[in-house]
Amino acid sequence: MYHELRKRGTSVRASAARLGSAGLLVSALAGCIPEGDSGFVQIKTVPVSAVTQPSLYFDSVKLEPLKKGEAVLSRKTGTTKLQADGAGGQLTLLCDIVVKKNRITTVTVSIVERPPRCQCSHNASQSPQANRTCIG
Repeated sequence: MYHELRKRGTSVRASAARLGSAGLLVSALAGCIPEGDSGFVQIKTVPVSAVTQPSLYFDSVKLEPLKKGEAVLSRKTGTTKLQADGAGGQLTLLCDIVVKKNRITTVTVSIVERPPRCQCSHNASQSPQANRTCIG
């Protein structure tokens, strides 16, 4: 019986240590979440190994080149435009992205096609215009 209590005491201490570590991790991650109403946009390019990826823009602000064909970016809630370099240096609208608070909206950009196009995991509806709107 003493051995059972001793084993329990050890597991209680170990559990308390794990719980304390988890609490520190949660508080550390909480500092990484942007303040205010914001969500996240995950952009994936297909194929990943394209030699020259088009430059992508959020509301005409150029994004850094995607590493290994993927990036997760923080954005304010609301609708943002994903655009790419088009003919004559003009920006071409790929799709509108609806960013929701504390949600990840995933958008896959097919760069094989000209112009590139968005493939959304969730669309607004079945109409052709709504197919260009990605919802998280």
